[in-house]
Amino acid sequence: MIYEKRFILTVGREAKIILKGDIEKDSTDVLIDFEFLIKDSHENDFHDPITSNHPQYWKLKKSTPQKAQLLQMEYSGVSRKQLHSAINEFKNRIGHGYDVHCDMIIEERIKYLKGVRISALNRNMLAQM
Repeated sequence: MIYEKRFILTVGREAKIILKGDIEKDSTDVLIDFEFLIKDSHENDFHDPITSNHPQYWKLKKSTPQKAQLLQMEYSGVSRKQLHSAINEFKNRIGHGYDVHCDMIIEERIKYLKGVRISALNRNMLAQM
């Protein structure tokens, strides 16, 4: 099952979360995967937040698939609250009796990624002093 949810962000950008759910054989477990896309107001089509010309592209390529998804989420501007909202709507659409889960721990890893960004900013500020 595929479910798409769009959000209008405060910066005039539109973000889309695509949730893909695979029902495991002989089980009621549904494993979901995410894709994050963005579209600025002057653009016609959605695209990945981090492309080959993005300054953080190297970090995306060196990351594990789970961390790469979280980097895409962070740079798309989608919040954890918006992601949880999309997951809850996906659960309602798929119906009762299914256990929906994903491979990544959203809260813990995002805190870690934000710490990386803050640390890099602090290093740059210290180097300039």
